Amino acid sequence: MSINLKALSTTEQLAEIIVDKNDVSKSFQDVLKLFQKDSDLKGFRKGKVPLNVIESRYSKEILEELKTRLISFYIRKASVDNKINVVRTSNLEHDDIKKDSDFTFKVNLEIIPEIKLKPYKEISVDKEIQKVTKKDIDEAMKNVLNNFAQNEEVESKRKIKKKDFVDIDFTGSFDGKEIEKLNRKNAIVEIGNETLIPEIEKEILTLKKGEESSFEVLYPKDFPIAEAAAKKIKCKLKVNKILKKVLPKVDDAFLEKIGFKTEEDLKKRISDDLTGSFEQQAQSSLRKNLFDKLIEDNEFDFPNSFVDDEKKRLEADYKSKMAQQGVTVDELDKKTTDVINDSAFRNVKIALIFAEISKIENISIEDKEVGDYLAAFASSQNVPVDKVLKYYKDNNLMDDVRVKLTDEKVIQFLISSAKIKEVSKKSDDSDNEDSKKPKESKAKKKT
Repeated sequence: MSINLKALSTTEQLAEIIVDKNDVSKSFQDVLKLFQKDSDLKGFRKGKVPLNVIESRYSKEILEELKTRLISFYIRKASVDNKINVVRTSNLEHDDIKKDSDFTFKVNLEIIPEIKLKPYKEISVDKEIQKVTKKDIDEAMKNVLNNFAQNEEVESKRKIKKKDFVDIDFTGSFDGKEIEKLNRKNAIVEIGNETLIPEIEKEILTLKKGEESSFEVLYPKDFPIAEAAAKKIKCKLKVNKILKKVLPKVDDAFLEKIGFKTEEDLKKRISDDLTGSFEQQAQSSLRKNLFDKLIEDNEFDFPNSFVDDEKKRLEADYKSKMAQQGVTVDELDKKTTDVINDSAFRNVKIALIFAEISKIENISIEDKEVGDYLAAFASSQNVPVDKVLKYYKDNNLMDDVRVKLTDEKVIQFLISSAKIKEVSKKSDDSDNEDSKKPKESKAKKKT
C-alpha cells in the first residue's frame, strides 16, 4: 500500500493511493462474509448460503461495497498518518476494482491547515457604553404614547399631507390582468415614512378624501412580488379616509390603564428598561470588538466550502424570515448579498478560532450542561423536555447545541481575561453588531 500526497493549495491536497492486492483480497473476503450473514436465499438457511453462491449472486453489489470501504478506510488512514484534518473530498478517480488485483484511486482532500493563533489572552478591547439621558426618556415616552395613539378621521376635504394616515383601496394590473398580490382593500398607510413606492406616494399627495386616480408606475427590479418587478404597472387607487394620529393625555386614567400610579413611576420604569437595553448593547459592542480583534490578528487559510455552506445557510435563513413577513424573495439584491458574504466569512473564521482556543484551553461541555440548556429552552417554550430532546436528536442538532455552548464558554473565557476599556458609544449606530447581519431589502415596500 502506498499513499502519496501532493499539495494543491494550503487547503487542498491530491491523494494518490494504491491498495495492495493482498489487502484488497482480505477486504473482499470480509465483505463476502458480511453479505453471507445477511443473505436469505430460497433453499438455504439464513446466513448459511455458500460463499461461492453469494459471490455469484451479488458480485456487482459486493465489488461496489468493497470499493466504498477501501476508499473510506484509506482516506482516513491518510488523514491519521499524515496528521491532516480532512473535511471534504472531491474529484474521485479510480480503476475498476477486482478482488485479486491492486486498487488505485485519486481524490482531492479539502483540509483545515494548522492554525497558529496570536496571543488571545488579555486582549485590549473597547466596550461602548451609553448613559440614559432625559432626551432618551422623553423619546421613549413619546413611543409609549404612540403605542396607545388612536387614528381619528379628518372631516375637512383638504389635500393629504405628510404624517397623515390614509385609508386607501389599491389595485395593480399588467397587460390588462390584475396582480392579486398587489391589491389592497382599506389599507392604512402613513405618508412620509418611506414605506410606499415614491411615485405612488406622490400620487396620493395630490388627492383628497373620496377621490380616485389611475396612473402607471415602473416597479423596481428587486421588487419582491415577481409579477410586478421591473414592469410598468397600471395602478388605481381611491382615498377612503384621511386620518390623523391623536396621542393620549398622560393623566390618571391613562396611567391607571397601563398599570402605573404616577408619571414619575412610568418614567422610572422607562429609565430602568433603557438602562438594561443600553447594557445589552454595550455587551454586544464588546463582543463585536473582541471578534473583530481576533479576526484581524489571526491570518490563516480555510476551505472555501466552509464559507459557501455558511452563505447558503444565511441566504436560506434570510429568505425564510422574509417569507414569514409575507415577502417572497427569489433573488437577493447586491447589498444583502454583500452583507451575507461578509457575515459568512466572519462566522466561519471566528468559529475556527473558537474551536482552536477550546482545544488549547481544554474548554468543553458536559452532557448535563446540554441537558440543562434544552430544559431551559423547553420551559421558555412551554413544551415538554422529552419532546424537545427527541426533536434535537431526531434532527441531529445535539452537536450544534454543544458547539454553541462551547463557543459561549470560550467568549466568557476571553472576556474574563481581556483588558476592557469603556468608551462612549458612537453616534453612528451603523457599526453595531446587527449591521453584520443580513438586513431586510429596501424592496420591501408596500404596494
